[in-house]
Amino acid sequence: MKHELSRFETRDAALDFAAKFVAGGMERAIADRGRADFMTSGGSTPGPLFDRLSGWALPWESVSVGLVDERWVSTESDASNESLVRTRLLTGKAGAAGLVPMKTRAANPHDAVADRNAAYTPHCSPIDVILLGMGSDGHTASWFPGSKGLESALLPSNRELIAAIDATGCLIAGSHTQRLTLTGPAVTSARMALMLLFGNEKLDVLERALKADPMEMPVRHAIDKLGPRLTIIWAP
Repeated sequence: MKHELSRFETRDAALDFAAKFVAGGMERAIADRGRADFMTSGGSTPGPLFDRLSGWALPWESVSVGLVDERWVSTESDASNESLVRTRLLTGKAGAAGLVPMKTRAANPHDAVADRNAAYTPHCSPIDVILLGMGSDGHTASWFPGSKGLESALLPSNRELIAAIDATGCLIAGSHTQRLTLTGPAVTSARMALMLLFGNEKLDVLERALKADPMEMPVRHAIDKLGPRLTIIWAP
């Protein structure tokens, strides 16, 4: 079954809907099983959403927040997704939530895979709510077209939840090429998924991705596998 695409006239309206969507998913999970697991992407788009959620009246002490992917940089770096989550989401009322870090003290992402698989397994079985983004190259998470480790990240042999990615040569990845990411099974088994897209360029990328090979535009893997559990929100 197909995903849902919701269009909004303004970004503020889209962000207001997104906040209600995420908070509602967490509320249902807490009501059903006493806790909620929320996995979020980084980048520039989620910041205003985090600002809205940080003041939301939820039993945040029952929420665990994890990352969809992470650059192998210091958690104090502006490039760190953990830093973004700590400063924009885990403040105010949401400060009571727990964080499941993805960056460790390991020298490189490959050395951290086993440890982070163990840490993330309790929170991805399955994920209650996941927030995804999409790059202009058709990537989501750190599933960059042409990256080393992409195929095993999308389709891990033992259904691992965490994979290392080397995005050397992938222009969209910039200088931060060493990454950890949630794998295909972790992302696509989520109970509820939201993808937040802004601008006409992203709408064009989405249309191309829906016709592309998933290895060339890996966001399609997530879209196809999530199906009706995925809501895509777009605003100009």
